[in-house]
Amino acid sequence: MSDILELQGRLNKAASIEDPLKKRLWILAVITAALHPYKIQPILIGGGAVEYYTFGGYATFDLDIAVSNHQILTEVMDNLGLKKEGRYWSREDLDIVIESPAGALEGEDAPLTKVEIEDMSCYIIGLEDLIIDRLNGYVHWHWEDDRRWVVNLISLHKSEIDWDYLKKKARQEATLKELLEIKEEAEEIGR
Repeated sequence: MSDILELQGRLNKAASIEDPLKKRLWILAVITAALHPYKIQPILIGGGAVEYYTFGGYATFDLDIAVSNHQILTEVMDNLGLKKEGRYWSREDLDIVIESPAGALEGEDAPLTKVEIEDMSCYIIGLEDLIIDRLNGYVHWHWEDDRRWVVNLISLHKSEIDWDYLKKKARQEATLKELLEIKEEAEEIGR
């Protein structure tokens, strides 16, 4: 499904999707399909990933994506009719703002989450890597909101988390002590 006209039509369909998260995932799936011929896989990161893993508990208004080639991304976004202003792409009728603040996710090895949307798909940063990202925000930059989201993510997904991987990454990031404290707090919440 690489025909740009078909993808533009699918992108237009997003305007009628009422659920904000579903709309953003649909838009990401269209972008993913448009980048597929270039063997580039965009990955949802940031607040959109937190929103997905918290089942809408976190609300954001943009899509932050990681891609390996920003030049091709810019060409594809232009072909899809998304206009770039500064570092953001947007399309007013879709009520969307898209940013690509990161390249390939170097060193983030947790399995990606693949979301199927009709005959398309999109990818979301692995849960453990997202937890580490938010944990870093809390520990190294003192962002209290990030701590709260780490608690929520662990509470919601404690049985799915690869704890060996997460502890290894936390040790590398000098956040293991805080991870273990938050894990204990999250387990108390779940009782």
